[in-house]
Amino acid sequence: MDVAGLTDCGLIRKSNQDAFYIDEKNHRFFIVADGMGGHAGGEEASRLAVEHIYQYLDAHLQELEYDPVTLLRQAFLAANEAIVEQQQQNAGRADMGTTAVVVLLDDSRDGAWCAHVGDSRIYHWRRDELRQITQDHTWIAQAVQLGSLTLEQARQHPWRHVLSQCLGREDLSQIDIQPIDLEPGDRLLLCTDGLTEELTDDVISIYLSEPNVEKAATALVHAAKNHGGRDNVTVVVVGI
Repeated sequence: MDVAGLTDCGLIRKSNQDAFYIDEKNHRFFIVADGMGGHAGGEEASRLAVEHIYQYLDAHLQELEYDPVTLLRQAFLAANEAIVEQQQQNAGRADMGTTAVVVLLDDSRDGAWCAHVGDSRIYHWRRDELRQITQDHTWIAQAVQLGSLTLEQARQHPWRHVLSQCLGREDLSQIDIQPIDLEPGDRLLLCTDGLTEELTDDVISIYLSEPNVEKAATALVHAAKNHGGRDNVTVVVVGI
């Protein structure tokens, strides 16, 4: 397995509110988060999410018996609790929150699972075909699903960034968890909306076809910046 991750502030923002984590030693899990709630609040929220998710997974993956769905859900709930606690302790960060996407790999069980909250995404690339695995937790994505908006209308809609779910809510009600079918040669892309706002899926697929995952990750970030770079950009590319 080859893995590469990269984050960049972009061309407009003065701070980077994205965060990511790669389990470098064992390649068991990968995390990407995109914080919100102001300069300091967004950075803190994404950092807390990544930190608590990886600590929870690292601790409980050592157990002989575990259910991947329960494990991922509890990891997200632990991160959500930590962010809510920070909100309560610091009035200036009452609106802090973050998206999060996680891929969990385990050959000894059911292969691969993913979990997400918010509009950061996971893509599955196989033989030059790209498929978005996650469904954005935004009001606009729900409108597309219901047929009220087309995909092209959604890409330009002024409310496209308004989340229906994120970490940092006492009433967190939706953590989407699903298995991923993988074959040798497949690739997974975890990314923030700083990438998907600038690049279409067709363009992303072209860059993911680069054989070297580090070059693929670098090319994706550079392409997003060349197309405007209006937001922080973070990618993790996993080659199976």
